[in-house]
Amino acid sequence: MPELTAYRLAAWDTPFWALPNRREGRYNRPDEGATQYLALHPMTAWAELLRVEEIDTEDEAGDLRPPLWVVRLLLDNEPLTIDFETCGEFGLSPEDLVGLQYGPCQSLASAFRADPGGPRVLVVPSAALPGTRNVVILEPRVALPLQVDPVDAVDVPTALAAEDGRAPRGFVDVVHQRAAPTPHAELDAWTDGEPFEFIEPATQQLRGLA
Repeated sequence: MPELTAYRLAAWDTPFWALPNRREGRYNRPDEGATQYLALHPMTAWAELLRVEEIDTEDEAGDLRPPLWVVRLLLDNEPLTIDFETCGEFGLSPEDLVGLQYGPCQSLASAFRADPGGPRVLVVPSAALPGTRNVVILEPRVALPLQVDPVDAVDVPTALAAEDGRAPRGFVDVVHQRAAPTPHAELDAWTDGEPFEFIEPATQQLRGLA
């Protein structure tokens, strides 16, 4: 059984949506269906939050204190990976995966939901932190304690990993913002036929701990 460890920042008593998301995301329209967005790297969770909230200064980032959740995804099958190389098979362009227009990815996700045998778990590039990946789940999920083995895919072992945490100093500078004047670094490298690897930035200790 495939297992993934994923992360999410969420200021509620659960990191999951059991009801349709009220705000649109890249793979959901508003009120279309419960859609889970999780990160495969803890820094990606921070990057996605800073990007969606359009926070690009150190002071603003320091004001955020969302809880960090860690999730064990126990899957029946390997997730469907959609990347720059394979996205054309699904009617998408590489730009669709990380660009500002969500429509093409939303349409693909809607088609998956409408198909009883369609994929429900996707691994896709992060728009916010080039070189890292997100997990998108096109169904409701419910949190279980981390050490409990789930009966079915709806229940997900989950734990609150940190409360009142902050993004590391200097991390805001590596986030690819929606209004960024520079291209998405991983997409740019792929277009040029060059490899790209996410290298964790050197970070300083959190405020008050130095």
